[in-house]
Amino acid sequence: MSSSPIRYDESFHDFFRLVESLLVKELEFVVATVVSVKGSAVAKVGAKGVILPDGRVLGWLGGWCSENAVVLAALDTLRRGSPRLLKLVMSGSELRQVSEDIIEVGTPCGGEVLLYVEPVYPKPQVIIFGNNRVSKALAKLASVVGFKVAVVDSTASREEYPEADVVVNSLSEASKLRYDRHTYAVVATMGRTELDVEIINFLVDKSLERIFLIASVNRAEEVLRILLRGGRKLDELKKVVAPSGIDIGAITPEELALSIIAGIVAYRRGGSGEFLTKVKGDPLRKLAKSEGQVEQEARVPVTST
Repeated sequence: MSSSPIRYDESFHDFFRLVESLLVKELEFVVATVVSVKGSAVAKVGAKGVILPDGRVLGWLGGWCSENAVVLAALDTLRRGSPRLLKLVMSGSELRQVSEDIIEVGTPCGGEVLLYVEPVYPKPQVIIFGNNRVSKALAKLASVVGFKVAVVDSTASREEYPEADVVVNSLSEASKLRYDRHTYAVVATMGRTELDVEIINFLVDKSLERIFLIASVNRAEEVLRILLRGGRKLDELKKVVAPSGIDIGAITPEELALSIIAGIVAYRRGGSGEFLTKVKGDPLRKLAKSEGQVEQEARVPVTST
């Protein structure tokens, strides 16, 4: 006989299998976990549930009255992209958002439930169109940063792209890839304007987040002009970013690839692309001022102008 009662919920096994299956399918969802319970509430500490984008709740979070509130917060969390603590107050006559992180459920139970609500997304993906030194560097860097990598080019091979998760040789094969708001395409044909037009025409109808075209301002303008004159609408082309990347003074193909990946990360994370000394502050300049030194005499860190 056990020395103490076991309170572990064996249904957690089903929960973890469910999460694994959703990750394999590359779907986005929200995980809600009951952190604490006060007063009268059906939910139990440790209870977990999955909320899908269509509002379905898989798992047990305390029944219908609290689940409506959880769905409301979960869908908002999925949109925002960051986890949060949510308090459900079992009072009131109707479902009501009291504040950003407090919801009045609309039931006379009188209890409180604290939930940890966390969005889960498929691995972000970079689809690279082209086969050259830049595309090879893009694949390496994207993989290191944590992206799923797909390469599309008629001449590309698995041997050339060991870091890639998928290598396909035609747009028809590329149509079977995943396209969602976590997918970024990089058109890296490096000067093949007609092919750029064909690829962008293929991509603009997909549900991906952004299309990064590697081209000079003049060539990008030429590509976009051809697309517009070919019947594409201006709104359809707003997801095309050109010229692409962060200005790091790139010269080599590898440096160009670095600027592109940095631009994708900045876009995805909401970064400014500025030097951190400009965004966060320059400690040397602050010290020079506090110590009464003339700023010109201090070492001036690299800052963007």
